[in-house]
Amino acid sequence: MELNSILVQNSLNKLSSNSNPKWGVMSSSQMLYHCNTFIDVSLGVRKINFFIRVFSRLFFRYFFLRYLNSIDFDISKFSKNSSTLPIFKSFPESIDFDEEKNKLVRNIKKIEGISSEKIDHQMYGTIPTSTLEKLVSFHTSYHLNQFDLI
Repeated sequence: MELNSILVQNSLNKLSSNSNPKWGVMSSSQMLYHCNTFIDVSLGVRKINFFIRVFSRLFFRYFFLRYLNSIDFDISKFSKNSSTLPIFKSFPESIDFDEEKNKLVRNIKKIEGISSEKIDHQMYGTIPTSTLEKLVSFHTSYHLNQFDLI
């Protein structure tokens, strides 16, 4: 499924701060924060540890991207409750639900607005922008599906 900011916004209109996931332990606020962190790391807005960046570029670049291409970015083929890197599962004590909802729509618009053919991803190195779009769409769709929004 390819996401766009309008689809994300329409989906998020069905989400509330007390929505329960179909699986997993994240609250709806944590899920939004998690999705935003994923995009912020992808765009270099939020920096990751040097060692994680080097390790990821050496190992994840090839194996993880190859794995995602093998499942053709289909969320139904990605296992529920899959492991998450620590940077993506640490949450502040208080998360502003409405701010995170609005930020997610703004972040999707940022991804849509990238005009270059390639982007430097902190974890995967230089990748085609289309791959970044697929990664963000896949990841966000996975979590919207987790909360039965798509």
